[in-house]
Amino acid sequence: MSIMLQDLEQIKTVVKTKLLVERLELEDITPEEIDDQMPLFGEGLGLDSVEAFEVMVGMEEIYGVMVEGIPADELKIHLHNVQSIASFIQTKLREME
Repeated sequence: MSIMLQDLEQIKTVVKTKLLVERLELEDITPEEIDDQMPLFGEGLGLDSVEAFEVMVGMEEIYGVMVEGIPADELKIHLHNVQSIASFIQTKLREME
């Protein structure tokens, strides 16, 4: 599966394009305008809990990465920004190899 071999930059591009802009139908921002360190919730991109759920479902659909069983406070850290989401996905993909 070539998806396993994706590097962090490729994953970040997919997160910005597929998980955020396309999946959440964000119309006021392009993937290029989303900084890797920009907080996704509250200040920053301003996503809410429903959108967080959509991002988690998208991670499962695109990468097969499941978030069940991860404590909410830990999940909040993983979903903080594009960088943390991509690192989380990359770690999970390595565990699944």
